[in-house]
Amino acid sequence: MSPAPAISADPVPELENDHGAKVVSIGSPSEKSARYIKMWQENVRGGFATFPVVLERASGHIITDVDGKEYIDMISQFAVINFGYTHPRITEAVVKQIRKVATFNTSYVHPLYAEFASRICKKFGYSGVATMITGSEGVESAVKIARKWAYVKKGIPTDEAWVITADSCYHGLTLATMPLSNHMASNFGKHLPNVGPVGPSSGRLIRFGNADDLEIVLREDANKIAAFMIEPIQGYSGTVVPPKGYLKAVQDLCSRYNILFICDEVQTGYGRTGTDLAFQNEPGVKPDLVVLGKAITGGQLPMSAILGNESTLGLLKPYEVASTYAAAPVACAAAIAALDVLEEEKISERSQKLGSILTEAFEKAVLPHLLDHRGKRRGLFQTLVVDEDASSGITARRIAALCAHRGVLVGNAANRLRFSPPLTICREDMLKAVDVVVSAFRDVSKLGDFLGSDGL
Repeated sequence: MSPAPAISADPVPELENDHGAKVVSIGSPSEKSARYIKMWQENVRGGFATFPVVLERASGHIITDVDGKEYIDMISQFAVINFGYTHPRITEAVVKQIRKVATFNTSYVHPLYAEFASRICKKFGYSGVATMITGSEGVESAVKIARKWAYVKKGIPTDEAWVITADSCYHGLTLATMPLSNHMASNFGKHLPNVGPVGPSSGRLIRFGNADDLEIVLREDANKIAAFMIEPIQGYSGTVVPPKGYLKAVQDLCSRYNILFICDEVQTGYGRTGTDLAFQNEPGVKPDLVVLGKAITGGQLPMSAILGNESTLGLLKPYEVASTYAAAPVACAAAIAALDVLEEEKISERSQKLGSILTEAFEKAVLPHLLDHRGKRRGLFQTLVVDEDASSGITARRIAALCAHRGVLVGNAANRLRFSPPLTICREDMLKAVDVVVSAFRDVSKLGDFLGSDGL
């Protein structure tokens, strides 16, 4: 790999986090980092748009690379590590269980799965839970359950049921979940039919946050529709918050037209938006099915889940929704400990308070090149939309890359910067991270190309 071009502007003054680590650095990778980056470039395919940061270990909200440089994490692996990296309580539960056994499947009864199922159903007021590994699996299983409900309970003719969604949603990247969105990757052949953000007969786009669009489609095609699935706050599209009352209006419409209402809480769950689950921001809302993932084990292990009642999950027979590694004892141990942390450390209240502080810090900064600030005061789930001008060097990718060089990791997609740090982050380090982000907004147009500014 060729060395990074020289940076033409002076960096902002160095900052220190609570651990005394410098958070400003710019230039070529070390020999050790460059070796791993080269191996990555030569062999790794797929995945996300990678930044040239070679991470090795983490604790709390601080990540350390192979050279010992520390970073303040402001994205937590896309809202996965809600309780911080290697949270002592969750880690202890995982280590204790893995010394006993890591994997039993659901051919047998394991006490930790029984305990987790009882605990999570009681907490959120449902009578059943089914578990998988990934968020995409959870969503796909919800589609399966909705279809079975439509054929067995609603009486829709076989193969004619639709599961509709909303414009610009994100529910996964498999052949079954990708077509739920209106942004599909091409050249993969046919995706799952009869799903997506349009009316079955009219092809009318159902805009997120617009209950009138949904009502028109349901009035036209309720006899064909099994379920309506949405993110209560859209994540991948950049923290798009629907108008107040939207979720309740959606629930009422679904009830009136005998449609299942499904909430995908894979990104928004467990305190992220200031309540335990995001749909709880709106009084009186209780979906028929809730899909969870990422945070239910504190990010320690892959696990997803669907919550529902007998009218939906009660339709499942053995082998219809299952996975060899679903509800593994070690994952259940983490999931039980995560519920303890959520409740005992008052994570949702903490997220709400820190979210207001984050909002105020960005507003006070009066950032240049800013089009929009989304998710204000909705916990630690916020997005800055950048007014990009590539000819002047102003892009969200370049800002994110400059932040990484200076010791702060933020999310980036399209012209957006996403902020979803661990909910256990301390106020001081969060505000230091904001200072770095602000400096990157102000400095990026002065810089030429640098490592990571245009991809790995």
